[in-house]
Amino acid sequence: MEMPEEIELAFEQKMIAYEKEQAMPYITSIERIGIERGRQEGRQEGRQEGRQEGQAALVVRLLRRRWGALDAALEGRLQKLSVVQLERLSETLLDFRDSTELQRWLDEADSHTN
Repeated sequence: MEMPEEIELAFEQKMIAYEKEQAMPYITSIERIGIERGRQEGRQEGRQEGRQEGQAALVVRLLRRRWGALDAALEGRLQKLSVVQLERLSETLLDFRDSTELQRWLDEADSHTN
């Protein structure tokens, strides 16, 4: 249904005035889509970061249980590993006899990412 132009203009002016009174900013459908996409991307990034942090914490706990306290620099390197690297490390870490072998593994992992 189409309104006559003068009624449509009057309606738009009244809506604008009402929205200003109520502090209701107008958001276009494109803006809504952009906002929703941003939310989805943020949730995805949050899940990815949480997964990485959880895997890093597990690897650190396992290594501490095996060898006791870890060097702070070594822990820092572990925290920076990607999810894929942490998965590979978790499959291999029980084969390490000492932290020197872990250091070698980390050096090799660094050389593959650079």
